[in-house]
Order: sequence, then structure tokens, then C-alpha cells
Amino acid sequence: MGVLLRGDAAQGQDVITPPLPAVKHLIDTHIHLFDPNRPDGIPWPPSDDKVLYKPHLPAEFSGLAKPAGVTGVVIVEASDRLEDNRWVLDQVQGDPFYVALVGNIDPYRKDFAKQLKQLKKDKRFVGIRARNSEPIDYNDPQVLESFSKLAKAGLSLDILANGKGIEGVREVDELASKVPELRIVVDHVLGYDIDGNPPSQEWLEAVASLSRHKNVYCKVSGLYQRCTQQPAPHDPEHYRTVLDPLFEGFGADRLIYGSNWPCTKKSGDYDSFVRLVNAYFAEKGQEACEKYFWKNAAVAYGLPLK
Repeated sequence: MGVLLRGDAAQGQDVITPPLPAVKHLIDTHIHLFDPNRPDGIPWPPSDDKVLYKPHLPAEFSGLAKPAGVTGVVIVEASDRLEDNRWVLDQVQGDPFYVALVGNIDPYRKDFAKQLKQLKKDKRFVGIRARNSEPIDYNDPQVLESFSKLAKAGLSLDILANGKGIEGVREVDELASKVPELRIVVDHVLGYDIDGNPPSQEWLEAVASLSRHKNVYCKVSGLYQRCTQQPAPHDPEHYRTVLDPLFEGFGADRLIYGSNWPCTKKSGDYDSFVRLVNAYFAEKGQEACEKYFWKNAAVAYGLPLK
């Protein structure tokens, strides 16, 4: 059953919100943990961000996520500092709710293999994220060698393509061809700017081409943040123009749930986001929901879930 909202929560009208998922596991594959009060501070978020620039730590997220049905979490790096991989892992030491970390190792590092080997000693370390805050040349032989080593280690690569549009999708397409043995997870609906209008034919063709690669997954995550309208709408229909072509291309087997907490705070609470994406995937049937909320994550990140 859904939840009846009244008054301001429903913008003056009584509406039924979508229900929470009814799945065996619910794995959130995209949250960030950080603390600006650390002695060395943090590289992100910026200090003028009044919503995010404060401690965001495991106790807070657990308190929000568990009532929404979340059973496990993959943390994604929010820092380009190598030592912060260890800091994050230490924050959740001994807590089985936090099952994995997608960390950060600069693919240009000459000691990439050494750092990878060191981090891989912790079984919770499942991969790294490549961010375009600093441009990465996916044609650079050193980068390709680093990614090949990542694949040989059985680890995955997350890619943040925000702000790169069609060109960002094409870059991943080319990379997937060059390193076909590497599991690639593209974050936040491929970085698409959601305005509620139909995507261009050029973008649709780029997505269709990218989705040919069976080693590429797409996170349906960060929907609030990818909206051009802020605060972002909570109506699932607003997101259908981007979700439909993603489902058509990647199918039920290669779309993955992630929230992007705490960035979700800027447009609503955690519960509302889970309900929003569930409204879409529930239409696709129970097995599609199971795959989206946990089975695909288990494959992409090598998580021990059954």
C-alpha cells in the first residue's frame, strides 16, 4: 500500500505516494560519507554548501535507510585523496550493513598496481571511481593499463559522467570496447540532465550504442540531482523520458539502484527517493525489481548476495 500525504507534503492535494519495494535485499550502491571536522578537512563538498558541508556519517544514514527497507550499502568515494579510502573503511569497520566501498586511485599513478593490491586486501574494496572533475583521457595507454589491472583484479570501475552529455556517453562506449573484460558502472543515469522533455535522437542513439556492451551497467541514481528543476519533482512521470530509453537499452539485467545520499537532501528525504524509483520498476514486474534493487549490484560489484 502507498502512503497518504496531506497538505504541504502533497502540494495542497491528497495523493497516494508509491509503496516501498518488497524485495529480498535492497542494496543502495551510491552514498557518500565525509566529515569536514577532520583535521585536514575534506576536498568536497565546498564549505559554502549549507546543506552538505557538515558531518555525514554512518549512524545518520543507517537511521534513514533501514526504515526504508535498505539491507546493505555500497559507499562511493567523495575524495580524491588516497588516504581517504582507509578513512571511509574505518568508519564502518565491523558494521555488516556497509558491504563495500568503491574507492579512489588515480589511474595516472605510477604505483597504481601497488595501491590497488594494498586496498584489495580489504574484501570490502570492490572498485574505483573515475571522475571527470579532473579530465581522464580514456585513450591514454597508462590509463588503459591501469583499468586492465583493475579488471584482472576482479574489480569494477564507476564513472561519473556528469556534465559531459552525449560526449560522455560516447567516451564510455569507446572505453568499454578497449577493455571489454572490465565491469563498468556509469553513475547517475549517464549524467543526463533531466528536464521532463524527450531526449534528443542523438542521445538515444549514443545510449543504444553504449548498452551493446554487456560489461556496462547504468546506475539509476541521483535523479534529484540530475533534474534541471530544483527542488526536483517527486512525480515518477517526470523521469519517464529518461528511464524508458535506459530500460530499453540496458534491460532489467544492467540497471542498478543508488540514491546519491546525502545529495538527496536538497530535494527531499531518503524515503521519497526509494518510493519514486520503486514506482517505475514495480511496473516492470517483481523480477525486474529484484534485479534493480540488488541482483545486478551483486554481479557488477561481486557482492556475496543470494
